[in-house]
Amino acid sequence: MNRFVLCAAVATALAYGSTALAADPPAAAARAPDDPAAAQALFYEARQLMKENKFGLACPKLEESLRLDYGIGTEFNLADCNEKLGRLATAWSQFISVASAAKTQKQAEREKVAKERAKALEPRLPKLTIEVPSGAPASIEVKRDGAVVGSAAWNTAVPVDPGTHRVTASAPGKLPWEGSVALVEGKPAKITIPKDLPNAPIAVAPVTAPAVVGTTPPTTERPCTTTTTAISFPDPIVESAGSTQRTIGWIVGGLGVAGLGVGAGFGIRSYTKGQSSDDNCRGDLCNAQGIRDRNTAMSSGDISTVATIAGAGALLGGVVLVLTAPKSRPTKEAASVAGSIRAVPHVAMSGAGLSIQGILP
Repeated sequence: MNRFVLCAAVATALAYGSTALAADPPAAAARAPDDPAAAQALFYEARQLMKENKFGLACPKLEESLRLDYGIGTEFNLADCNEKLGRLATAWSQFISVASAAKTQKQAEREKVAKERAKALEPRLPKLTIEVPSGAPASIEVKRDGAVVGSAAWNTAVPVDPGTHRVTASAPGKLPWEGSVALVEGKPAKITIPKDLPNAPIAVAPVTAPAVVGTTPPTTERPCTTTTTAISFPDPIVESAGSTQRTIGWIVGGLGVAGLGVGAGFGIRSYTKGQSSDDNCRGDLCNAQGIRDRNTAMSSGDISTVATIAGAGALLGGVVLVLTAPKSRPTKEAASVAGSIRAVPHVAMSGAGLSIQGILP
C-alpha cells in the first residue's frame, strides 16, 4: 500500500513538471554519507537565522543539512525558507515531496500541512512553456539556466521560479541560440526555439607549403645595423673688429709702400729721360729724340710726384689703422689669413706697379 502511495505522489509531481524544477535531485537518492551531528547543528543554526528573517543565509544551511542526513522536518523547513525567498516553484515541489514522505511514514499531520502549503502556492506559480518546433534538428539540446530540459517537458507549461531565465538551444553543426524570458508571479510565459538554427562555419585547415628536399633551410636575417660616426667641424672663423681693422691697415700700408715704389720708379725714369734729353739738346734747341725724351721726363716726373704723395698718405693711414686697432687675440685661421696677404711693389725701367699676394684658405 505504501509503495502504491509513493508511486502516485511521484506521478503527480511529474505531471506538474516538478522534476525540472527541483533545485537538487531527491535527497534520499543522492545523499552524502550520514553525518547526523553536523546535519543537526546546521538545522538548528538555520532555524535561528529564519527567526531573524535571514532566509538567504538559512536556506543553504538547510540544504547542506538535508544532504548530510535526510529528515522530513528539514525538507519542510527548507521549503518554507525557499517560499520566503520567492522561489515559489522550488518550495511547491519540496512541499509535495514532504507530503509524499510523510504519508509513507504515516505522519498524517505533516502530510496534511505540506499538502495545504503546496495547494496555497499553486495560484502563484508562474509557468513557462518552451516551444520546440517539430522541424527542429533531432539532436537539438535545450537548456534552461544551464540545466538540460528533457524532450518530455518541451511544449509544456512547467512551474518555474519568478525572475529572468536564460534558455539556450544547440545542435551539432549549428550555431548556438540563446534567449531570455522574465517570469512574473502567477503569470504564464512562452519562449520559442527557432526551427532552423544557422549552420556553423566550416573550419578550414591552414595550408602548409611542402618542404623542398635538398635546399638550405631559410635563415633568419639579422637587420643590418650601420654605425654612424659623428663628423665634427671646426667652429666658424669670426674675426673681431680689431683683427679686421688691423688687416685693413696692413693692406692700406702695403698700398702706400707700393705707391712710394711707383713714385720712385717714375722718378728714376724721369731722371734718366732728362739725362738723355741733355745729350740731344743745346739749351732749348732739341732734335726730335731730345724732344721725346724731355716730354717723357716731364710726364714721368709728374706721375712720380702724384704716386709718391699718394703712397706716403696710404702708408701713413695704414700705420694709423694698425696702431689704433683694438687688442684682441686673433684665431689661428685669422692670423694665417692676415699674415699671408701682402702688397708687393714692382719697379722697373719701363714703369712700376703693385700686386697683392696671398694664400687663400
